[in-house]
Amino acid sequence: MKVETRPEQDRIAQFLERALEPEPDIELVDYTVSKARNPLLRVFLYRPEGITVKDCARINRRLSRELEADESLAGRYAVEVSSPGLDRKLRTRRDFERAIGERLRIRILDEGRECEVSGLLTGVEGDHLLLESSPQGRHEGGGGPFRVLLEHIVQGSIEIVL
Repeated sequence: MKVETRPEQDRIAQFLERALEPEPDIELVDYTVSKARNPLLRVFLYRPEGITVKDCARINRRLSRELEADESLAGRYAVEVSSPGLDRKLRTRRDFERAIGERLRIRILDEGRECEVSGLLTGVEGDHLLLESSPQGRHEGGGGPFRVLLEHIVQGSIEIVL
């Protein structure tokens, strides 16, 4: 089993940034590398109006072609491109900014204690998320507005309501 080193991760991130430059309306959300015998580079993309299957196929072909041309990465990875999906994890400030107006479920670590909060994301201000909770909200004090420090977030996601 191969474990990716930080320099290898940095090379992949730089490669993806360069390879996606011709697509200014498409944003790299995340990527993962499987640590299997035949490593797979999974690339997750975002565009406000959505990522289509045609987009994924076109970008997959480009990334595969450019990977083969990149001497430091050539022949080392198969490529899979997709959108992050509705249930994707929110990690960065930009992820949260895109989710304004959505109900979120967030696990936070504060003073060594992990807890879960949920609420409607109304904004991102400085280093805080601004949320509005219903009276049944999962934070101390019940309903109303509250703030969550970004650096305390362990995991965040949009609540899927069916």
